[in-house]
Amino acid sequence: MTRVFIGDPDFHQAYWRAQRALPVIELERPAQYFQRWYETYNCRVIGDQVEFYNDQDYTAFMLKFA
Repeated sequence: MTRVFIGDPDFHQAYWRAQRALPVIELERPAQYFQRWYETYNCRVIGDQVEFYNDQDYTAFMLKFA
């Protein structure tokens, strides 16, 4: 399991690009949005950290959005 702090300079840019790529649907609750986030990127947002279940998911995320 890999946890990354959102404030990390390298990860911060990738995180915001991923958020722009997954827009909020009108009238969607935060729980629904983060469920879609989990299903799309294979990670969970926990406060100011993002938790990836394995290094491959983290690597794929960074390659796509960094």
